Amino acid sequence: MKANITKPPNRAREILKMVIEDFVRTAHPVASKRLKEEYSIELSAASIRNTLHSLEEVGLLGHIHTSSGRIPTDFGYRYYVDELLESKMASESMQQIAMDELAAASSNVERLFQITANSLAQLNHLFGFAILSANSQSKLTDLDLVKLSSGQVLLVVGFKSEKVKTVLLNLSMGIKDSLVEMVASILRERLVGLTVSEIIKTIGDRLRDQSLFDNEIIQVIIENVEDYFPISTEDEIFSSAKDQLWQHPEFSEPDDMQSMIATLDNSEAIRKSVNLSNESEGLTIAIGSENPDHSMQSCSVVTKSIVLGENSASFGVIGPTRMNYAEVLTALNLFSSTIDKLSHA
Repeated sequence: MKANITKPPNRAREILKMVIEDFVRTAHPVASKRLKEEYSIELSAASIRNTLHSLEEVGLLGHIHTSSGRIPTDFGYRYYVDELLESKMASESMQQIAMDELAAASSNVERLFQITANSLAQLNHLFGFAILSANSQSKLTDLDLVKLSSGQVLLVVGFKSEKVKTVLLNLSMGIKDSLVEMVASILRERLVGLTVSEIIKTIGDRLRDQSLFDNEIIQVIIENVEDYFPISTEDEIFSSAKDQLWQHPEFSEPDDMQSMIATLDNSEAIRKSVNLSNESEGLTIAIGSENPDHSMQSCSVVTKSIVLGENSASFGVIGPTRMNYAEVLTALNLFSSTIDKLSHA
């Protein structure tokens, strides 16, 4: 969402950038006197005040009290992000953290995104999250049958996402060990490499020409295929601890803290905000009132959406609108590129 405003003069743009970055750093309203003294602006105090007033008139700045300094509005942050934000290179230490943390979990999708959420929270002093989108494209990578007793066989299925599911099959009659292995071999040959949705739709046709098609194990699996190979209908949400947020004055009061805890414990509120951001693959920012969920409208949600093999995922941070957007975007882009490298290694 781009800020729809006539481009301010260069002098006003520079002062707006100073105000926002100073407020992000200090959490204190910014007065003309501070700008004059701290940034050595070659303008009179009156000219600085007039510029601040003009920025306030167009909605980019506001103030808490009549005599206080200025603070950015949601609209001001939006203009800053769209027009004034300067990209930063990730430091060597940040690059090392990303590689070390993610490489250790690269073989397990769930662990990878839990570590991503935790690391983003630590690096940016915000709340980190990751969402692995539900889909029916997870491929079957392994299948085995383990005989437990004369009438019980354990079905073990593994998926590319590293998920493993076990199902106990209760049979009406005993079955020989050699036959169990023969059935397992047939199932592996015909089903491994297929997606869950392909298995559910075509399992009967794929096994029909087999001499063991009428075997009880095969028939039980065909009859219960939707239970044994379930399609996930809910996104998986991974989230960090909330303790990093309490460093920010916006959440220092007990009531504010409790409200934020309730919001971040509500997975639907997180999902709604990410759905707004996930209209297309890439990096998106929802600032304050741009968030569809009312409980998120004092926050910014910054999200990176990626495709990882058969999975689509989003990860990012939630925090006060007064966050360091340049550092956040640097971290998200770094983690995205690192995950991509690891997935192709």
